[in-house]
Amino acid sequence: MRAGILVSLCFCISLFLTTPLPISAQGSGSGSAASAASAAGRITAATSALNQLSDLDAGFLIPDTYNKVQEAYDRYTRDIREGKSTRDIDRSYTEFDAALVLARERLDRVNEILMVPLEKRSAAQRANAPAMVPDAFEEAESRLERAISRLEDDRVSDAFAQGQEAAALYDDARSSVIEMSLIGSAQIGLAEAENQDWDRLAPASFAQARRLVDEVTGALDRGEPLSAALRSKAQTANYAVRRAIEIAAQVDGLRSDPGNWERMLLAREDLVRQAADMAGVAADFLADDPQAIMTASLHTLAARQDSLDLLLQRAEEDAAALRAEVDSLHQAIEEQQIRLSSMVESYQQDLQQRKEEIDRERRELREYLYEKTQLDAAAQAQERFSDSEAIVVRDDDRLTLRLIGLSFRAGRTEIPGGARGLLEKLGEFLVLYPQTRVAVEGHTDATGAEDKNVTLSKSRADAVMQFLADQSGVETERMTSSGLGSAQPIDSNNTRRGRERNRRIDVILTFTRDL
Repeated sequence: MRAGILVSLCFCISLFLTTPLPISAQGSGSGSAASAASAAGRITAATSALNQLSDLDAGFLIPDTYNKVQEAYDRYTRDIREGKSTRDIDRSYTEFDAALVLARERLDRVNEILMVPLEKRSAAQRANAPAMVPDAFEEAESRLERAISRLEDDRVSDAFAQGQEAAALYDDARSSVIEMSLIGSAQIGLAEAENQDWDRLAPASFAQARRLVDEVTGALDRGEPLSAALRSKAQTANYAVRRAIEIAAQVDGLRSDPGNWERMLLAREDLVRQAADMAGVAADFLADDPQAIMTASLHTLAARQDSLDLLLQRAEEDAAALRAEVDSLHQAIEEQQIRLSSMVESYQQDLQQRKEEIDRERRELREYLYEKTQLDAAAQAQERFSDSEAIVVRDDDRLTLRLIGLSFRAGRTEIPGGARGLLEKLGEFLVLYPQTRVAVEGHTDATGAEDKNVTLSKSRADAVMQFLADQSGVETERMTSSGLGSAQPIDSNNTRRGRERNRRIDVILTFTRDL
């Protein structure tokens, strides 16, 4: 939609600028251009305002009011395309502006009264509720749309009540997504186990798993934050369900094949025998129960562990002595590092002092070169240009070349043929100082209207700047041009000679210290 608005904007501006104005709007060239520019700026502002409403989701939050703004905008742009009178265009723009003000007021009211459900809606969208629980999210959307409709009808109390219901539904949708992501697989596993009657095969395991799942769902229902502890408990619940299902499958396998019982007993005896072998205890399963053999083996292993603990204690004492020695060495190293740091700091201070001296010398040299460059430029200008060609004036960081040898004919912008040599000399001079900024100022005599004189002087300055770029290779990036009209005469405008001198070009070089 936004791309369509932008295309429409470009078309409307183009059409407006190319459509003849009504007779009442036609006037001087500058007045017509200003009117066209103003109208183009106004339609740009109107389109921008409409796009801002769209970005603020006004089509959803205030649908009726937003449609009226869109219709007012369409009427306004249609009046421009059809070339209607300025009065009709102004009237349609006023209607659009009024609709826009109303829309902003109602949008502020919606965001104020329905702030809570809108925040809950954003939270549900961030949780991907529209995709994960579409039915629950759509129910909340429907309730919020009813609240918005009530608010458009100025039924504030009903809108607020509907909004609170929508907020609760958004919360439920978000909680459902979180619950699905945390223990959804565990809940599915429990439901399948109950359907298959697996829980009677491993009742203790399933009871433990169900308790963990209930604790997680209860915490979510109470609105507890999704903390690391809750996530960890959810992982434990998922594992407990998977483990209960696995145990039930193993029990079911034992029931189906009596040989499985034998294999299980032999596997148990094998584990006990391994423990007995590690402890050096004889394993006689005819005389003793496997549990008794395991207990005796664990006692023996515990005694060995006590012996190992004693050895570890002695080893730790030896390690403590070694650590003390290492600490002493570390202290000696630290003292040495302190001495080295002091030496480094002294050396760095010397380096800093030297650096400051070098920076000062560099600044002095730069200042010297800066002054010398200006003096050299002034001397070069005095030497290159005769008194009849240019007046050279040096002022702070500027050097002004007043081209009194370049005099334009009254009302003309063409460079006189006799002045081309002077401009070529000027171009050769400017090339010598490529790091200066060049400002070309055009001046006129006091004949005629001042606004035309300003335009004329600017055109003359442009002509000189173009000549310097084309004929002498002076970079256009260095140059700027301006027209000052008759505001700064250098001679009387009451004589022909004075007016010729006033029709001049001043070239100003600005020096920088980055030479």
